[in-house]
Amino acid sequence: MKRSTRPSALLAASVLALSGMMAQPALAQKSVDMDDFRAQNAELYQKLSFADLVERVSPAVVSIRTSREVPVGRGFDGLPPELERLLPGLRDQFGGRSEGETRRAFGEGSGFFIDDKGHIVTNNHVIEGAQDITVVLNSGEELEAELVGTDPETDLAVLKVEPSPKQRYVTFAPKPELRVGDYVLAVGNPFGLGGTVTSGIVSALDRDSGLPYSDFIQIDASINRGNSGGPTFDVKGNVIGVNTAIISPTGVNAGIGLAIPSDVASRVVKEIIENGGVSRGFLGVSIRDPEPQILEAVGLEEGAGALIANVTEGSPAEKAGLLAGDIVTELEGQKISSADELTRRVGSYPPGTRVKVTAFRDGKERTFTVKLEKRDLERLAGNAGGSDSDQSEETERLGVSFRALDESTRRRLGVSEDVDGVLIADVERDSEAAAAGILPGMIVMEADNKKVTSPRDIEKAVEAAKKRDRGAILLRVQTRQGLDFRALPINS
Repeated sequence: MKRSTRPSALLAASVLALSGMMAQPALAQKSVDMDDFRAQNAELYQKLSFADLVERVSPAVVSIRTSREVPVGRGFDGLPPELERLLPGLRDQFGGRSEGETRRAFGEGSGFFIDDKGHIVTNNHVIEGAQDITVVLNSGEELEAELVGTDPETDLAVLKVEPSPKQRYVTFAPKPELRVGDYVLAVGNPFGLGGTVTSGIVSALDRDSGLPYSDFIQIDASINRGNSGGPTFDVKGNVIGVNTAIISPTGVNAGIGLAIPSDVASRVVKEIIENGGVSRGFLGVSIRDPEPQILEAVGLEEGAGALIANVTEGSPAEKAGLLAGDIVTELEGQKISSADELTRRVGSYPPGTRVKVTAFRDGKERTFTVKLEKRDLERLAGNAGGSDSDQSEETERLGVSFRALDESTRRRLGVSEDVDGVLIADVERDSEAAAAGILPGMIVMEADNKKVTSPRDIEKAVEAAKKRDRGAILLRVQTRQGLDFRALPINS
């Protein structure tokens, strides 16, 4: 007997099998009335489809287009600067671009409305350095957007447009009640295609992000370039994350997408809307995870606490009596299990807050009351990565703090030993460097086409550029999205 291979019969058999019903009667039928089948199994179809949810939330998701002027360097069209250095005569023969020439660079990403006032959430890296920002609605309408504020340390930004009275918006889940295996949906603008929906599951929680004040939710819903800044939804339509990065050897979806959790995003976004930026409490210590041998030596269990490697002079920690060698085990009565956790917890409090810090010293726990202060660029330069700084006053005036890549920093950021460069430890929020799209966490590989291995190399490039009356130096940087270029303004 011939088996039916018609799509309707196969679909019916598949759905019946999923619902735990007997598949044999469906296989025996020559045809299936799918309208009748859907009517009889409406509840089952509702469970298998996200259509109602997508219809409800997708009008709140937008595409974001950006543009800005960027320096093109001294190379000539069609050939990289490396080839020009190998064949310098070609430039004289064919001509090249003049010093200071620029080109228009364009970018795309995603975002979503969070209220009826026109506030839109996206990633900071989507709009960094942008001079013009356009929001494209689900209907195709285009609106010019105003930048409300950014927080590079969680890679979040808030835009504002004049919305229509009927504009839909979505809300953050106050605290995402997620478990590995839960269904999620990602909505965004991959490769400039416009509103695209993908589904998957939560693959992991608390993934290290390389960002000081947030971890990541890992999802396997397909996200690609252009999805950055778009929302991740749970099956109830709550935003449980902001799509931010992918891990892929090819730069396209490989099943590992990363999203900022909604509890972090909602707190940061609220402060950006209220204050234009985020102020975080400053403790004034250099910390790291203690080795198991250290914990065993002092009588603590593995995975307990954060070791204070150094205390900044005049800092809140010093004023409270904390010392290098103390192991912080609790903050406000809650256990601390790592240096990253302590950093994030301290940063969640505003400056001026008094917090109780419990530290292990000389075989017993002691409690200190610390009044947190506002984070400060010079203090951070003295504490980033727990290593000594060779930061100069010259580069500090640029609003950027550079740091050599030591072993602990490489391990924390996942930078391999064969990568040479200098870490951007901090960037002043309102500096020209920040406006140029230079972010903490980037690694400078070259300055004006010369390799750099220490902050002193960047200082030399700045000095050389000033002698040539240049207004900026060209940095080749490694970002989460790959290698790119930034122009660092050097006028002071």
